[in-house]
Amino acid sequence: MKTLAAVCLLLLTAAPARPGSDLEPIEALIQQGRYAQAEQALRSLLAPSGKADYLLGFTLIQLYRFDEAEKSLRRSVEDQPTSIDRLHALAKSLLEQSKNLAAIEVLDRALAVESRPDLYFARAMCALNAGRDREAEKNLESSLSGQARNPEALYKLGKLKLDRGDYASAREHFVASLEDDPKHLEALFYLGVTELRLENAESSIQAFEQVLAVVPGHVGALYNLVRALQQMGRRDDARATLERFRQMSATQDEVDFLQQAVKKNPANIAGRVSLARKLLEVGKAETALEQALVARQLDPRRAVTYRLLAEAFGQLGRHSDAQQAEDFARRLEAGS
Repeated sequence: MKTLAAVCLLLLTAAPARPGSDLEPIEALIQQGRYAQAEQALRSLLAPSGKADYLLGFTLIQLYRFDEAEKSLRRSVEDQPTSIDRLHALAKSLLEQSKNLAAIEVLDRALAVESRPDLYFARAMCALNAGRDREAEKNLESSLSGQARNPEALYKLGKLKLDRGDYASAREHFVASLEDDPKHLEALFYLGVTELRLENAESSIQAFEQVLAVVPGHVGALYNLVRALQQMGRRDDARATLERFRQMSATQDEVDFLQQAVKKNPANIAGRVSLARKLLEVGKAETALEQALVARQLDPRRAVTYRLLAEAFGQLGRHSDAQQAEDFARRLEAGS
């Protein structure tokens, strides 16, 4: 699944500015990933335009400055109220600021112009964040009806089916997600959980062992692997795995300690970074992502935070987001 940034960049590449346009060299900078230079050039334009505002908003999204991006993108939408790409980019800036309901309103405006799978997927992410699971499920199904091969949408829909107890359908969606993205660690873990609930112990063991090959301390995989081995009557293997699970209790104690420290001092950036790292060690990628995102908001110039974001995004199957975070970390380290 391409992120909004990847889609926008593809559009920029496919539709260059008119020859001689002031925006043509700026678009070239964006295509090269030279966002700081692109921002400087856009801000120095003598005659800003709606398209310049759109390009600036897109650039600021790449620089993780979502509140500033929102302002530019709102101006660009005022210039072209029915531009799907501008509305989509504005929704992205809102979503990244946890303004989920506002993002839904913007996406509804875009969907009124054209029903596109990527718009339904974005709307589903907003609905999930807002706790509107049924709405998210409908949006994911609409997204997949127009774009059947979207591993992230398949995974998200599978998770909703699993939470509702529809195990057969959940399994189908996780398998389909992994066919397109074999590195989607969360889809693999929840496939194991689903197989276990369907009493397919042997298949669940295979899934959990693959997860543990990537994240050896994944507590969820270790715990469920013990149960699956017990179901298979493999008592010695179950005892050995249970010992591995118990050994991870020391790391879990560190996680609990760091969570308490962060709760007492929410501005503790170093504590949040350490907590995110420990959470990744025990296979809690979504919680790790939350901590890394807060750390980024508190101090957006730490390369280590973006490395953690990249790792968390990678475990969650959000590979374009992971690449963006990794690239940004390198730019910070290079002083760009």
